[in-house]
Amino acid sequence: MTDPRTPPSGKGPGRARVPTEALLSAVRDAAERLTRFSRDPEVRREAAHVAQAVGRLLDAIRRAAERPK
Repeated sequence: MTDPRTPPSGKGPGRARVPTEALLSAVRDAAERLTRFSRDPEVRREAAHVAQAVGRLLDAIRRAAERPK
């Protein structure tokens, strides 16, 4: 008898697949929220750096997707 929690592919528990761009956007949004709501100035500063870096990464991914292959 098979375990009902195991998907038919046999690759273990099923996971939701999140596109890279959506995942990075969520990370950037979370970092931006920390810049506004954290009481610790170091946390705000580092969160701002993360938000900027993730934004640049998203821009690079979008530009790479636009280039012909």
